[in-house]
Amino acid sequence: MIPLFPIFKKLELTDRVDVENLTSKYPPYSDFNFSSMWAWDLKGEMGLSILNGNLVVKFSDYIDGQTFLSFLGDNMVNETAKELIKFSEKNYKINLLELIPEITVNLLDKKEFDFTPDIDSHDYIYSVKHLSNINNWQGHNSSKSIRKFLKLHPDYEVKNCLLQDIAKDEYTEIFEKWAIYKNMYNFPDFNEYQAFKRFLEIKNDKIKVVSIYKNKLLIGFTMYEICSDSYAISHFIKTDLSCKVSDILDWEEAKFLEAHGMQYVNWQQDLGILGLRKSKESYKPDSFLNKYIVKKHTQ
Repeated sequence: MIPLFPIFKKLELTDRVDVENLTSKYPPYSDFNFSSMWAWDLKGEMGLSILNGNLVVKFSDYIDGQTFLSFLGDNMVNETAKELIKFSEKNYKINLLELIPEITVNLLDKKEFDFTPDIDSHDYIYSVKHLSNINNWQGHNSSKSIRKFLKLHPDYEVKNCLLQDIAKDEYTEIFEKWAIYKNMYNFPDFNEYQAFKRFLEIKNDKIKVVSIYKNKLLIGFTMYEICSDSYAISHFIKTDLSCKVSDILDWEEAKFLEAHGMQYVNWQQDLGILGLRKSKESYKPDSFLNKYIVKKHTQ
């Protein structure tokens, strides 16, 4: 059970139901997705609490590790924000809240708070129908890549299965091949690799893995989670980079999501990484799940 603020509990796998009971009625902001929180809680420092019926999360910054507070909810949001900022000032010497979802910010009193869009943290939302038609995008590099792959490997195999049913070592090996191809020989210390290993610990029937095989060998995978009747979120995608298979994976994942009846998929934020931002933008997102930095208004 998640305690009442100001008490926090460490994040545990058994917290999934309680977290999702609080978040399921809102759009799937990636930072409040339980699977994502679990995977990226690398130091075991994430904390959960409830204040005025809202989910409060104690985060560590993805880049510098600094502790900060955020919350998702629509109950007494002004009172909640004031109390959290006061607590943050006292305990962390930070007079602001981060990753506050737009759905919450829209309820805050603009006379009492200042809001700054956190562009690096906005989630990219894509139309599943749009992505399932990548192969027909006129003049786009991804459609060219797909057509080339289909010509070279017409007998490739694609599988879609539950996360808990995969041979985890096989998928870890692909991640390691990806890292070594990019000269990341210290990949065991790489945050994303550690997050991926934690992600593999999750047992959830809503998380599935799309895998591409060539000559019976795994050459790439993508992992997605069904969040609602219309939304999914994509968690990890890794490939044998020598095989140029990432566009096929995006396409195949979209086709499976379309078969599930999904309308939108969240590809999460770009963290201000320019290459990643350029890549995500090239796929023409349908919209964004915006997040904000919130401070008390000063005259």
